[in-house]
Amino acid sequence: MAVSSSNYRRYIVFFLFLIVLLSISSIIARADSPNVIGQRVVVIHVTGVIDTAIEDYVSNAIAYAESENAILVIMLNTPGGLLDSAMNIVTDIDGSSVPVVGYVVDRWAESAGTMILVSCHIAAMEPGTIIGSMQPIEYNPATGGYTPTNESKIINPILTFLDEHAGNKGRNMSTIYRFVTENLNLGANEAVKYGVINYVAPNLDSLLSQMNGTTVYIPTKQINYTIVTSGATVEYYEMSVRHYIVHALSDPTISALMLSLGMMVVLFTIISGHLAVTPIGLLMLLLGFLGSGYSISATSVLLIFLGTILIFIEHAVLPGFGVVGATGIVMLVLGIALLPTGTGYSFSQQYATSFVRAAYIIGIAFGAFTAFVVYKIVKVRKKKPFEWKLEGQRGKAIDRITPETEGFVKIQGEYWRARSKSSNVEPGDDIIVVMKEGPVLIVERVEDEGK
Repeated sequence: MAVSSSNYRRYIVFFLFLIVLLSISSIIARADSPNVIGQRVVVIHVTGVIDTAIEDYVSNAIAYAESENAILVIMLNTPGGLLDSAMNIVTDIDGSSVPVVGYVVDRWAESAGTMILVSCHIAAMEPGTIIGSMQPIEYNPATGGYTPTNESKIINPILTFLDEHAGNKGRNMSTIYRFVTENLNLGANEAVKYGVINYVAPNLDSLLSQMNGTTVYIPTKQINYTIVTSGATVEYYEMSVRHYIVHALSDPTISALMLSLGMMVVLFTIISGHLAVTPIGLLMLLLGFLGSGYSISATSVLLIFLGTILIFIEHAVLPGFGVVGATGIVMLVLGIALLPTGTGYSFSQQYATSFVRAAYIIGIAFGAFTAFVVYKIVKVRKKKPFEWKLEGQRGKAIDRITPETEGFVKIQGEYWRARSKSSNVEPGDDIIVVMKEGPVLIVERVEDEGK
C-alpha cells in the first residue's frame, strides 16, 4: 500500500518533534543531576590527643583533598583533647568544598573526637569502638585532678555549636546533647540505632562500599554530591615532620615535664652562676609551651632567632665550642623543622620529588661537615697544651761571650743577647741555654762530644 506525501510529512514532523523533546529532557536531567565524586579518596589518621598539630594536619588534608577533588576520610582513634582545636577542625570541615567522612577505628573517638565525628558529612564506626563523654572538664594543675563542669556559660555554647555543625547533617541532636550533659557513651551499633552515625563498617573497603551511591549536601557550594566509590583510588596523606614533633610534645606528661625541667634548669643555672647551661633550660621551656598549645609558627620563629644568637655568641664571644653552640644548633634545626610546610604552593610531583632529594642531600652534607668540624674542635681541645721553652735549647755563638760581656747567639733562626754562665764562649761554638734573665739568655758552651 502506498503512503501519501502528506502522511509522509506528518511522520517526519513527528520524529523531529520526538528528537527535540528527548534532547530537552536530557538537558533538564543533566541539569538536575547532582555532581559525582568519589573516584579519589584521601585518608588521614588522627591518633592520640587532639591538639594544634592535629588541627593544622586536618586543615592541610582538607586543602589537599579539595585540590584533588577527592573525598577526605578522617580515621579517628583519640581520647579527646583541646576544645579550641576540635572546634577549629569542625569549622574547617563545614567550610570544605568536598565531602569529609569521619571513621572511628581501633578503640574510640571520645570528647573532642566525638565532636569532630558527628560534624562530618558522613559518620561511621568500626564494630567495638565507642564515642561520647563530651562533658567539659576543669583541670587543676596543682593537684592534677579533673572536675566535670555543668556551668551553663560553658555548656550552652558547646550545644549551640553542635546545633550549627552537627544538626545540619541530620544527626539525632537529643542524643548528641546527652554526650555533653550526661557524658553518655555509645557503641557502634547503638550509635547507628540512635541516628548519631550513618554506618558501621569493619574496614575502609566496607565503608566505601556502603557509601557508594550516597548523596551528600555541601553547604559551601550549595550542591549535592553523589558519591561513587566503586573502583576508587585510595591515597594516604601523612603527617609532616612539623606535625609529628608538635604532636609528640603535646602529650600532657611530656609538655609538663619539659616545663618543669626547663624552669628548674633556668633557675639553678642563674643561682649557681653556670649561665652557659641556661640555653638548655630555655629550649625545654619553649618546647613545653609548644606542647601546651602555644603557636607553632611563633615558636618556630623564636627557636630560629635564639638559635642564631647562641651560635653567634659561641663563635664570637666564647672560646671553642660548647653547650651554648650545641644548644643553638638544636634550636635552629627544630625551628626550621617547625616552619610551615607551604600549603599555599602548588608544584608538580617531579619538582617536589627533586626538591625533597636536594634538601636531603644538602642537609646531609651540612650535617656531615658540622659533625667533622665539631669532631676536630673536640679533638684539639682534648690535646695537652704545648709550651715552648728556651731552657735546654741549643744554638750557635755569633760573638765572643764571657760571664762579664754579652754577645749574640742564634737559636732556631732567632738572634738573642746572651752571656755565659762560667766559661768563655768563642764565635761558632755550640751552646745550650741554661736559663733566661729578662731579655738576656744565660748559656754554656757545649763540649765537643768527640773529645
